[in-house]
Amino acid sequence: MEYSAGLTSKLFWLQESRKTAGYILEGYSKTDIRKIAWKENIYQVKAEYRAYEVLNGTYRRVSALPEAVLHAFITCDVETAKILNLIAILMDSRLFFEFLHEVYAEKIRLGEKEITDRDLNVFFSEKAMQSDVVARWTDTAVRKLKQCFARMMFEAGLLESSAKPRTIKFIHVDYRTEELLTANGLGEYLKAVKGV
Repeated sequence: MEYSAGLTSKLFWLQESRKTAGYILEGYSKTDIRKIAWKENIYQVKAEYRAYEVLNGTYRRVSALPEAVLHAFITCDVETAKILNLIAILMDSRLFFEFLHEVYAEKIRLGEKEITDRDLNVFFSEKAMQSDVVARWTDTAVRKLKQCFARMMFEAGLLESSAKPRTIKFIHVDYRTEELLTANGLGEYLKAVKGV
């Protein structure tokens, strides 16, 4: 998967993702969901284009999850759903996955308690040296991605706040969810989220 700055135009969309997952499990195609997205305003948005934007973002994420994980996603508690939603986002964003894997997980392993501006700056500088795609991004795009990473981590429960100080909040993933993710080939994403 190529690096992309597309995450900046998307939100965490937890409830919307759960709705989309539910429709997928009921056998609806993306076209079917699109027909009702605005007509029935399933995402509770004020504009038709926004309904389709939410559908496109959430469908892309949750359709990548194995069916067993989708079932868990729509029936589990909110805290577990946040983690599963984050994993779906990570599956769709190589750069965000690498940030969690390389920076967040390392912070936890070292016992450090905060994601600093320096951490974000070093990460993006290193990626710009490794990738021509990242090197071509504007400062504005990189700044928005940094904000997006912090916001998504906060909404998933990995940070106390998306603003400074970005204090790391340790999460608990129950053993059944861990087993489910591992059995469905998502162990690397679980490790990144848990910081192990």
